[in-house]
Amino acid sequence: MQNTRFSPSELNEILVEYFGLTEKNIDSFVSPEYHFGDFFLFKDMEKAVGRLYRAIKNNENIGIYGDYDCDGIPAVVILVDLFKKIGNIENIHIYIPDRHDEGYGLSQRGIDELFKKGVSLMITVDLGITAIDHVKNAQEKGIDVILTDHHEPLNTGFPEAYCVIHPRNGTYPNQDPCGAGVAFYFISAFLEKYRGEFDIQIGWEKWLLDLVGFATLADMVPLVGENRMLAKYGLVVMNQTKRLGLKTLFLKNNINLNYLTENDLTFTLAPRLNAASRMDTPMLAFELLSTNDETVALTIVKKLDQINNERKLLVARIVKSAHINLDNRELPEIVVVGNPDWRPAVLGLVANKLQEFYNKSFFVWGEGGDGSIKGSCRMVSRHHAALLFQALPKDFMLHAGGHKAAGGFSITKEKIHFLENALNSSISNVSHIEESLEEKTIILSLGSVTIKNLEVIRKFAPFGVENLEPIFLFKNVEVQNIKMFGKNKEHLECIMREGSYSVIAFNFFTSKDLLSKLSIGSIVSFTGVFESGYRGGVRIRIKEVL
Repeated sequence: MQNTRFSPSELNEILVEYFGLTEKNIDSFVSPEYHFGDFFLFKDMEKAVGRLYRAIKNNENIGIYGDYDCDGIPAVVILVDLFKKIGNIENIHIYIPDRHDEGYGLSQRGIDELFKKGVSLMITVDLGITAIDHVKNAQEKGIDVILTDHHEPLNTGFPEAYCVIHPRNGTYPNQDPCGAGVAFYFISAFLEKYRGEFDIQIGWEKWLLDLVGFATLADMVPLVGENRMLAKYGLVVMNQTKRLGLKTLFLKNNINLNYLTENDLTFTLAPRLNAASRMDTPMLAFELLSTNDETVALTIVKKLDQINNERKLLVARIVKSAHINLDNRELPEIVVVGNPDWRPAVLGLVANKLQEFYNKSFFVWGEGGDGSIKGSCRMVSRHHAALLFQALPKDFMLHAGGHKAAGGFSITKEKIHFLENALNSSISNVSHIEESLEEKTIILSLGSVTIKNLEVIRKFAPFGVENLEPIFLFKNVEVQNIKMFGKNKEHLECIMREGSYSVIAFNFFTSKDLLSKLSIGSIVSFTGVFESGYRGGVRIRIKEVL
């Protein structure tokens, strides 16, 4: 079949079919209405907002206990924004656990620290749903726990918190929000009932959508329904963000807020925020999103850039070591690999790179600061991390949590040697989601790589889980030029030519396998996606050379 050159109107028709849309729903998909369900369909929402109102009125010490990642930290920040707006910030105490020493979730250390500060109400964000014992301990200490989370609960049910705000606890229509999304619902419900008490204007909460939309994209929840709406409007608000730290970070990294895309958030902002907890302290990320001081913002941005570069080098070394370990192994469906010297804080990134390279689910472990084995996992689409954890024998893990695509765990040194067998034996107990072996592609001519067609594609954005970016197949094109770029020459840029049309194509962190398929003058077929060029125009990000 010949490559086809499509006009914008022709490409639009093809993409409508590609995304499974009809004339009836295309408008609501492309331009979703800013609308939510009834927040009080969360079973404990009425009780939760009432408890928060009493705590504010009585000047109680309130603790916010949040996760250290790109979902939890934005959730903490938007709650703090609410308290700033109310004018009640002096009694707010923030706790974000140390990724290396404490690991994911509620810790006794954190609860004890908030207790010492006189906290009588603790709000968790993006964590706590599996922390049965820790929640019980906090309640016994006299701390009422409003637990907000989105991760999968245990089969045994919810912790006995004062309130549980979770999609499974009630009938709210969005069953797959991110943690910051759940926190936003909590804030919105509070304002719906008590806005007048604090003279907060209608619509103020929309300014929180920059971080809610970012977290929705970064945490890889399905971009359908309300999640798609939150992500789409989040990008709109991010274009106008008032957060000085974000503006400084984007400026430093040559990102134009007027043309911001989800890729700018997931490839530039997310790694730097995550680097804070992986290589330093998560409070750096919190301060970046919270500060109103230009000097502080610039200092943090420089620090995050530095530790992000350190993180890249560390991940590259561990990935290289993992490849050596795996070279002589027969790899099962779920692979476990680790080393006591590997730093747990970066192993989610390592697992992600290995999962993409081998197309298998990976559990990667290292030794934590407390001497226990801690790790992260990343799953191919046919596996479900949270359900696999539940299918393991009781007490096999010290701690485990997550959602479908990813998770974190801790385990004893004795049992880590049996984890791979246990996971693969448990697969049959978990319902599989069939993985498509071939991604849908649209055969296209290089002559269709135009600004107008990029604009058509962006109508269907933001792209992510369950709304995948359209992949195009370019057949039998000539490789005119090849060059490597980046500090370590790890990225690829080449010029592809078809007839009278030529296009810049690129690939980040290019594998030896991909590079081996390209040579100047050769005729190749490849798949890729449209992107805006740094110097204007359109380029193609190469997915695969066939």
